[in-house]
Amino acid sequence: MCGIAGIILQPHTELPDLAERLVAMAQAMAHRGPDDQGIYVSPSGQVGFANRRLAIRDLSPAGHMPMHTGDGSVSITYNGEIYNATELRTELEALGHYFRSESDTEVILLGYAVWGKAVVSKLRGMFAFAILDQRGGQLGHTVLLARDHMGVKPLYYAQTSVGILFASELKALLAAGLVSREISAAGLVGYLHLGSVPNPLTIYREIAALPPASLIEISLDKPNAVPQTYWHLPTDIDSNISYDDAVCQVRELLAEAVKIRLVSDVPLGAFLSGGLDSSAIVALMRQATNGPIRTCSMVFGEAAYSEASYAQAMAQAVGAEHYERTITAADLVHEFDNILAAMDQPSIDGVNSYFVSQTARQAGLTVALSGLGGDELFGGYPNTFGDVPKVYGMLRTVQAIPGATTLARAGIQHFYNQNGWQRMADALAQPASLANAYLTRRGLFSPSEVKALVHPDIWAEAAKTFDPVQHITNNAGGNITRNRGHEAFAWVSRAELRTYTHHQLLRDTDVMSMAHSLEVRVPLLDRKLVAAVLRLPANIKLNHLPYPKPLLVAAMQGRLPRVVAERKEKMGFFFPLAVWLKDKLRGQTQARLDAVQQMGWLQPATVARIDQQFQANQIQWSRLWALLALGTMPNQSAASVLDDSHLSSTQDQVRIVNYV
Repeated sequence: MCGIAGIILQPHTELPDLAERLVAMAQAMAHRGPDDQGIYVSPSGQVGFANRRLAIRDLSPAGHMPMHTGDGSVSITYNGEIYNATELRTELEALGHYFRSESDTEVILLGYAVWGKAVVSKLRGMFAFAILDQRGGQLGHTVLLARDHMGVKPLYYAQTSVGILFASELKALLAAGLVSREISAAGLVGYLHLGSVPNPLTIYREIAALPPASLIEISLDKPNAVPQTYWHLPTDIDSNISYDDAVCQVRELLAEAVKIRLVSDVPLGAFLSGGLDSSAIVALMRQATNGPIRTCSMVFGEAAYSEASYAQAMAQAVGAEHYERTITAADLVHEFDNILAAMDQPSIDGVNSYFVSQTARQAGLTVALSGLGGDELFGGYPNTFGDVPKVYGMLRTVQAIPGATTLARAGIQHFYNQNGWQRMADALAQPASLANAYLTRRGLFSPSEVKALVHPDIWAEAAKTFDPVQHITNNAGGNITRNRGHEAFAWVSRAELRTYTHHQLLRDTDVMSMAHSLEVRVPLLDRKLVAAVLRLPANIKLNHLPYPKPLLVAAMQGRLPRVVAERKEKMGFFFPLAVWLKDKLRGQTQARLDAVQQMGWLQPATVARIDQQFQANQIQWSRLWALLALGTMPNQSAASVLDDSHLSSTQDQVRIVNYV
C-alpha cells in the first residue's frame, strides 16, 4: 500500500526542479507510506515518478519503489494489493522470468513486460499504478496509468500546459505547484447533489479522477490523457440458476474472497461493527485460519448508537482478540480539524472511517478487512432498493395524466415545506426514470435547493457539463424500461456500487485509513463475487425472509451467532453527530460556517437558513455537515496537515475484550 505521484512533461519542456517537485508531492502524502520514499527521473528528464511506501508484503529493500526491470527499460510506481500474485508469479516464471523480490509490485511490472496493458485484466485486487515503458526508442516511450476494476484505490490526474501530473491524493497534485486551485463548479454542484464529488470530477477544475476499471495510455511524443474503460459491471441476468446453486456459489466466492486477502507480512485484523457484513468477514477469517484474529470496534455512550453487544457476540464466537474504543464528543472536538484535513476533498461521510482506522492502528494493525460493499451488493438498504422503483412508478403514473404534473408540483410546494417533498416536486419536473427516482431518494439537496444554495454563476457554469440524473444513468449502465423484478434490483445495485459506494464509501475509507497508515481490504467488493451476485435474479437475493440481506445470511448459514444473523434492524458505524454538532461541536461548527459564508461560492442567507433548520430539527445533520466540509477547501495546505498526534492522543481509550 502506497501513495504514488508523477509528472509527464510535454516534449521540449524543461523543468529543472522536477525531482524537487516530486519530493514535494511525495511529502504531501507521507502518511500513506511512512516506511520508504522513492523518486525516479527518466534519463530523458521527461518523466518523473514518486512513491511513498507502506510495506505490507516483502518488507525488505527489494520492495522499494519506483521499481524497474533488470535492464531499466520498464519502471513502475504502484499502490495496492494483488491477491492472485502467487498464481501470476508462477505463470511468469514458467515463461522464463526471474524475480528479485517477493512483492506483488514486481508481478505487475514483469506482467506488463509480457502482456502489456492486458495485464490489468489478469489482476485480482485493488490497484492504481503508473508504468513507464522505454523499450521503443525515444519516440516509442509510453506511460500507462491504470485503476482497479471496482475503484478501490484512487488515482487523480491533471493535464496542464506543462504536462500531465498524477497522484493518489489531490493534495499531492497541488503540492507540485503546477496545478490551479480554482474550484470546479460542476464538482461543487455534484457534491451538493450527491454528498460526494462524482467521478470523473473533483472539487478542483484542473484535476480529474480516473474512473474505476479504466486506464490511460500516454505517448510521450504528444502526451494526452484520454481514459479507456477495460471492464464493466455485468448487466445480464442468469435466470436459470436455482436458489441452492446460487447460495452455494456465493458461499464459495465469499470464502475465497476473504481467504486470499489474509496474505500479509504485517499484523492483520478486521473492522467489526456487529452488523452482518463485518460479522461475515470475521467468521470467514476464522474458517480460513486457525491463527489469532484481532477485531476492532467503536462504542458510544449514547446507547441508541452502540452495537457493542453484537460485535462482542461475534468476537466471542470466533475467539477473537477484540479491541473496543469508546468515542465521545470530546474525541470529535479534538480530531475535528484532522478529520476535515484528511478528507482531501469534501464529503458528508468519513468520520466513522477515521476513528475505526485510528482504533485499528492503535491496536497494532497495519491491515484491516472491512465489510464495505455488502449493502450495495446484497440489497441491504430496504428503503433504497424498495423505494426507488416505487418512486419511479409514481412519477410515470403522474406524468401520464394530462395536467397532473403541474397540479402535483403546485400542491407540494404550497402545502409542504419538508426537503423530502421538495425533492419529489423537482423529480416531477424531469422525465420519469429510475435515475431520477434514485436522485430523489438518495440525493442530498434537490436540484432547486442546490440552485438556491450556490452562487448563480456557479450554477450556470455547472449546468454546461453536469447533469446528476444523466450521471447516475451512465454509472448504472444505462436506463431500463421495465420497473419490476430483477431488472430494477440489479439497476439499483449497479447505481449504488458506481455512485455512493465508489464516490463516497471507498474514497472516504481510503483517505481516512491512509491518514493513519492503515491498509483496508474489502472482500465483498471482490470483482468475481460482485459479477456473480449482480447476475443473480432478484427473487434469489430477496427470498422473502424477515431479515436484511437473506442471500448473504443463507450463504453464511451455521457460521454466525443467531443474534447477528437474524437481526432485523440495520445500524452500522453510525455516529451521534446530530447531537454533538448542536452541543460540544457548536463552536467549531459556527467557525466553519462563517468561513463557508466568506468563500463566495454559496449564498450566505441560504447557509444561515440551513443552520437554523438543523438547530430546529427540521433537516438531517448531513446537510449541515456538507457545508462544514467545504470549509477546508480554500486554505487547504499543499502539504499534508496531519501530524503524529492523531495516532496516539487517545490510545488509552482502547480496551481489549479478549475472547481467545
